[in-house]
Amino acid sequence: MSTRLETRITLWTERLTFVRAIGTVVGIAIALVLIAGGLMRVVEGETFTSLGLSYWWAIETVTTVGYGDVVPNTVSGRLVASLLMLTGIALIPTLTSVIVSTLLAKRRDEDQERLEAMLIRVEERLEDLEQKE
Repeated sequence: MSTRLETRITLWTERLTFVRAIGTVVGIAIALVLIAGGLMRVVEGETFTSLGLSYWWAIETVTTVGYGDVVPNTVSGRLVASLLMLTGIALIPTLTSVIVSTLLAKRRDEDQERLEAMLIRVEERLEDLEQKE
């Protein structure tokens, strides 16, 4: 199973573009909001009276805005909130850093290939000049 995961990660990094990177971060943030918002509606339905309110709370929590207009009151609600806050603080910036690092490495590799091709052409020209002398 780990080799399948490694293969998928390798393919993802090879195909990574700026647009895909943004899509990945936004997709994970949306998934976090949907899961936490839905879970909070189930866990603490008295406070989070609608799914919309639960999603609003999840958005402001995952983005660490935290207006304080709606807060969990039960232990299980606070546990969900804590997990969402820690995920919002840790996962999204870490993922963003990995994506930026991957994009920079890809650009560096492309630049390296271009420079190596230029070097080969320069060496060939030098050999041609040396043979003409």
